[in-house]
Amino acid sequence: MFVNKSSVMHKIMYIILLLISTLTFSQDNENEIGKSEAFKKLMNLHKNASQEKHNIDYYSIQIYSGNYSEADSLYKFSNDFFISDSVFFFYETPNYKIQVGKFWNKLRAQKKLKEIQKKFKAAFILKPKGI
Repeated sequence: MFVNKSSVMHKIMYIILLLISTLTFSQDNENEIGKSEAFKKLMNLHKNASQEKHNIDYYSIQIYSGNYSEADSLYKFSNDFFISDSVFFFYETPNYKIQVGKFWNKLRAQKKLKEIQKKFKAAFILKPKGI
């Protein structure tokens, strides 16, 4: 069997270049950007802005609107039934309202609505007005 010395040398050179480039261009663990005060302030600002957006721009599912006594008992029931979701009880003239969840996008709200409508047929998605 005949082995071409030139092709063997090329392969060896490629392997050596690959090893050198890996060592040369790899990142070291001593990255300081995550430790800087400016970076931490920027990350906190981003976190706060995201929370403010979520408090204003979300979808919710309304399960009741009516008088106080029914709203109060339904609120107590809803807190037990929707353990993993936030349940909101508030007054908006002229009715007391019960809403479930704060959803970032409509698709998640629609999925939850299907689940909720098994118990509350009249439930619907709404997007509260921002401040």
